[in-house]
Formats: sequence, C-alpha cells, structure tokens
Amino acid sequence: MRLYSTVFAACLTAGALHPVDLLACGYDNPQSIALGSLNWVYPDALYVHTAVSQAEAAGLLPSDGLGAQRGPFAFYRATATMKSFGTNLADARLAEGGVAISVVLIPQAMWTRYEIGPNGVNVHGHAEGPLEDDLVIVTEETVVRALVDGKLDPMTAENKGLLRIYGVPEHIEKVRAALMRTAKHDKAQPIRFSTAVSTSPSDFSDDEQL
Repeated sequence: MRLYSTVFAACLTAGALHPVDLLACGYDNPQSIALGSLNWVYPDALYVHTAVSQAEAAGLLPSDGLGAQRGPFAFYRATATMKSFGTNLADARLAEGGVAISVVLIPQAMWTRYEIGPNGVNVHGHAEGPLEDDLVIVTEETVVRALVDGKLDPMTAENKGLLRIYGVPEHIEKVRAALMRTAKHDKAQPIRFSTAVSTSPSDFSDDEQL
C-alpha cells in the first residue's frame, strides 16, 4: 500500500508538471487527446465514460443529443457550462481554505481551474492542466450540466461513478460538502472568468465573457 501511494503521488506530480504533454484539449485537436495518460495519472478515471453511458441508458442522465463534440459551438457550450459550475463552488468554507480545483471533461480532456478565495471564485477556462496541489475532478459535460441545472445531486453523481475526485482527503471532503450546500448565505463572492488559452486566434479572445 505504501509503495502504491508513493507511485500514485509521483504520477500526480508528473501530471501537474507536464499538463500540456499529457493532456491536450480535444476541442483544439481531436488527434492530440491522451486519455491513456489521463487514466495513468488518475487511476480508473476513464470508468467515468462507461458510468455516464450506463446512466444515460437508465434515464438518470439525459442523452446528449446536442451533436458537435469539437469546434466553436462545442467549445462555447462547454466553456459556458464550466463557468456556471463555478457558482456551485462559491462557498465560504472553501474560500477560507484557499482550495483550488481543476475539472477535466472527458473525452475531450478540456481543463478548467477554479481558484476559490475570500474575493470569490476565479474560473480559468481552457486551462493547460492542473497545478501540483489542485484537487482534480474527472467527469463529462453532460454530468456538469445536470449538476448545474439541479437535475442530479453531487452525492448520486459520485456514487454512480459519474465523477471521480482525486486529491488530499481533507480537501475532497470540503468540496463534497460545498457541492451539497445550495443556500445563498453559504456562497462566496461573484465569479470571475477568463479563458487561459484560445482555441484559435480568429475564433476566441483571451478574455471571452460568456
């Protein structure tokens, strides 16, 4: 068990230090997606895709009939969804701990970073990957939309394998609790959003407001 923990920690560090090499975003170049590397750094992460398919078949999740998986429409849709998800993390107790969260959507391997502090949540869209101390959530866009719309609760999502959380146990528990709280008085300050990397210079600006 100790050896496994050491190897796992090394994998997390490797992923944090070399996010671009491991996990290029599929909205830019579908051929660049390295899901095998994602599964190596975050064990069993790809089981999320199977769980989502099963949930759609069972009616727990709506089947994603929106079509495009890449290009401007898909990018804007996913980016707007991830910005909205930031409101679920605007929690005073997370702000006190200065927790940073990186969420990766599969199969596109699109990363979004959330820096949570006393001034609110800074959402860095289309990020290159997680930083070393980030808590990491692996999921799919349809799951995030269901969470944002209140059609799925976080506990069910995690229990069904629709999202997986990796990081320090203490931080994981704080994030779980924050996602379950919806009362307005628990919220931190407003969300601030920036797109860290544009898909192409002609399509997106560096600070796209959605």
